[in-house]
Amino acid sequence: MKKILLLSLFLLSVLLNEAMAQSKTISGRVTDATTGEGMPGVTVQLKGTSTASPTDANGSYSLTVPATGGTLVFSFIGYGNREVAIGGQSTIDVRLTSDARALTEVVVTGYGTQTKLEQTGAVSQVGGAEIENIPMSSVDKALQGRVPGLQSVGASGQPGSAQQIRIRGVGSITGSSAPLFVIDGVPINSGDLSRNTTTTNALAGINPNDIESINVLKDASAASIYGSRAANGVIVITSKSGRAGKTNVRFDAEFGTAKRAYYNENTRMLTTAENIELFGEALRNDGYWDFYELDETNIVDFIEENFGIDPDVNTDWEDEVNRKGRTQQYNLAFSGGNEKTTFNLSGGYFNQEGTTLKSEFERYSGSFNIRHSLNEKLAFGTNLLLSSSTQTGPLNSGFFANPVLAGLFLMPSLALDSEPQGPFNPLRLAELDKNESHILKAVGSINGEYKILPGLSFTSKYGVDFNSLEEDNYQNPFYGDAESVVGSATRYYTRYYNWVWTNLLNYTWDLNQDNTWVVNLKAGYEAQKSSFYSSNVYAENMPLNIDFRAPSNAATPITAGGSDEGYSFASLLSLGDISYKSKYVLSGSFRRDGSSRFGSETRYGNFWSVGASWNIDQEEFMQDYGWVNQLKLRTSYGVNGNANIGNYDWRRLYSYASTYEGSVAATPSSLGNENLTWEKNKPFDVGIDAILFGNRLSFTADYYTRTTSDLLLNRPLSLTTGWPSRLENIGAMKNSGFEFSVSGTPVQIGDFKWDLSFNISKNKNEITELAVDKQETGGFIRQVGQDIYQFYMPLWAGIDPVDGLPMWYKDGSRSETTKTYSEAQYSLTGKSALPTAFGSFGTTLSLKGLTLDALFYYSYGNYIRDPYYQYLNSGGWYLGGFNQRATQLDRWQQEGDQATVSVLSYDNDYRFRSLSDNQLNKGDFIRLRDVTLSYSLPTSLIGKLKMTNVRVYARGTNLWTRVSDDNLPYDPEAGGVTGTTNFEINVPKTVTFGINVGF
Repeated sequence: MKKILLLSLFLLSVLLNEAMAQSKTISGRVTDATTGEGMPGVTVQLKGTSTASPTDANGSYSLTVPATGGTLVFSFIGYGNREVAIGGQSTIDVRLTSDARALTEVVVTGYGTQTKLEQTGAVSQVGGAEIENIPMSSVDKALQGRVPGLQSVGASGQPGSAQQIRIRGVGSITGSSAPLFVIDGVPINSGDLSRNTTTTNALAGINPNDIESINVLKDASAASIYGSRAANGVIVITSKSGRAGKTNVRFDAEFGTAKRAYYNENTRMLTTAENIELFGEALRNDGYWDFYELDETNIVDFIEENFGIDPDVNTDWEDEVNRKGRTQQYNLAFSGGNEKTTFNLSGGYFNQEGTTLKSEFERYSGSFNIRHSLNEKLAFGTNLLLSSSTQTGPLNSGFFANPVLAGLFLMPSLALDSEPQGPFNPLRLAELDKNESHILKAVGSINGEYKILPGLSFTSKYGVDFNSLEEDNYQNPFYGDAESVVGSATRYYTRYYNWVWTNLLNYTWDLNQDNTWVVNLKAGYEAQKSSFYSSNVYAENMPLNIDFRAPSNAATPITAGGSDEGYSFASLLSLGDISYKSKYVLSGSFRRDGSSRFGSETRYGNFWSVGASWNIDQEEFMQDYGWVNQLKLRTSYGVNGNANIGNYDWRRLYSYASTYEGSVAATPSSLGNENLTWEKNKPFDVGIDAILFGNRLSFTADYYTRTTSDLLLNRPLSLTTGWPSRLENIGAMKNSGFEFSVSGTPVQIGDFKWDLSFNISKNKNEITELAVDKQETGGFIRQVGQDIYQFYMPLWAGIDPVDGLPMWYKDGSRSETTKTYSEAQYSLTGKSALPTAFGSFGTTLSLKGLTLDALFYYSYGNYIRDPYYQYLNSGGWYLGGFNQRATQLDRWQQEGDQATVSVLSYDNDYRFRSLSDNQLNKGDFIRLRDVTLSYSLPTSLIGKLKMTNVRVYARGTNLWTRVSDDNLPYDPEAGGVTGTTNFEINVPKTVTFGINVGF
């Protein structure tokens, strides 16, 4: 027995010695390369195995590895991975350096930042590098195609024009559906603030080169902390700041040209000869030839003598009002600092001429951002974005002074120096009239942070958004709209001043000091007040000298006016999240908003969200799947609101604009409704994020619903009340959809790299409740079960090949036709201004310093309406008065013709031109939104000149456009969100050349 026991002990000793000889223990400490402090929670893993251990609160670790050694991999969120060969070492200390790529994965959300690991919401990020040096006046234009779920439409090519942004559908019927813009923590006034020009954009005062990042918050978890203003999403813009290190200097310059991006030869305007041909045919159809004994030999003379169409003049008015514009911009920036103070300082100049006469935008901009740490506990900062802009532009819509309209309507038989009375000669007005706006914009803040205890800090920020507009409209006394009043001058002054003060307590608690349980909490108070001030004056009878354009030069003052109003918000807010081992994250937010826009009984509202995410890649069972870098499931639900209504809609208002027996009189001007409350939005989202194959492939997919209730709609009232309607919370609407984006690097060989990207967004809008069902408005119908922009009009049945007369269906069943327009009922067309889907796909090819980058944008499923169709496609009715489109050449001439235009007639209105779905064009298109070919000079070459970077490039924007409808006359974006064109300046395509130099 003793022998057996001794033998067993001997064998065990041998085995233990053998095991110890085959393994060893490695220990060490992981520190931050910048601060030198220990880093807890760093994963230390033996490469190619599941053997791993986290560092403790001091950054120390210990790991048993085979005696043969191997390689240790040190990894931590926000830092670059570090691999170290073990060799004969038993102690390995490592310093980790912040990974620039990982830092870009930190997203700015509501009142703070989160890493991708902590994120529970649907947030899309656009880096500043993606929008630098764009030949566009505002950053919102650059977002097109870069963010899934965000529809960005530019109906006008006017430089400095407004851009229509919708995130996950249209969220309101009478209120605004635009998102909230927040710049460096300051909610700003956005959109068109002008009272004079046809379109301006408050964001055009922000230089895109001053932007560090843009984060689009799309769901409840990400956006609901903004409460009553988050229903339509939030776009958070962060300006550039300095970093500790040597001072960096950067200079950018760009110059190029712009011309119209889309032209359809099929819908061009007719020449003089073609007008005479069609006019003569219409007169023959009406019996003129027989009555006046006309034939091919004398019809031209007859038309010239009786209708003034000169066959020897053929002016292309559309070509005359269009031009090749110039675009240029220059930017200079300085950034740097030390461990105490960082700074960023920049200045810029931007100038862009439109594709139409007298359209231009010019901006001078500057910015600074300073951050100073007084000591380990107290830090201060301030930043300012400032710009001065000038915009000139003509009228749009159906005004006779609109050059776009004139270029289409004016007969080609008119000479360049003629002075027709409707429309007016655009070349003469360009010389005599002036329409100009001067805009001053500033967004800035001062902020401070005090670290009370480890993990506990207090921050306070006071921010300001300021917009001042000085606008002048001068119409000369010689020709045009003001000829009858001997000239006119209008002057507008408009000021928007908005301040916000935010105070927050921030607390981070690592329960075990090992990143197992981590809690992040914020709570605070925010107050905001926005004021509006305006004045205006209008005068007539101007001097007969166009150099005197101010209203004070006029002999006859006509009107003067002004107003001031405002609104305010007071809010309590809190948000937080808790995570376990970076695997499971639960987040929530709550905000109580009070707004002066609502009555005292309904002034306050509660808005909240809950969100959760599961970082599957952090699970132990996933560690063997090294090709999975990130895999996250997330979901959220909550309530937010829409307070974008009139400042005093809830009040009973009186006007003092009347008199009674010579004295000022007060008369009711608004019925008001003390029970008005917020439009409520309840968004639900579920999504998945994945990064695979060593960051070679990534994708994101989201499904969402947005249920909007308490829509602010006008309920009809009995006229015996003295009011036709009253604004109430009585409607509901739903948006639901799917978003998918994928990007990857299919080829990476040596210095050659090929990246691809694709995204698609599909949204369905449906009205679910109305005060009064089936409301017709502007060619649309508001009807339960339909979307908000469903076209509603008589249904086109074509041209009768027997007699050439137009036909319509009698009703929506499309079972019976009629040639009498009044018998055709208005019906659902099944056609909407809202697209079925939109998105983009891109490609980047790079080899050493040479890069070719392209982005294509597409949209399909929507229709576009031309409300002025009847004038340019009249079936003969306006021949000789207004020019016609080339589509009129496809007219019916004899029995059996399969024509698209009715038999021409000058005397008989067959109603071919009348409203029907024949006037709707498919809006499907694909466009080469951006393409850039660049070359970065080798460091070995520029280093001798003390330069850090020299990049030259050629860039094209909107270079190529393909549409599915061969008869679409206008740019596919010209209809905007509502799909209705308005004779806007053509969207430009630009070609620019630039250089970036860094020191």
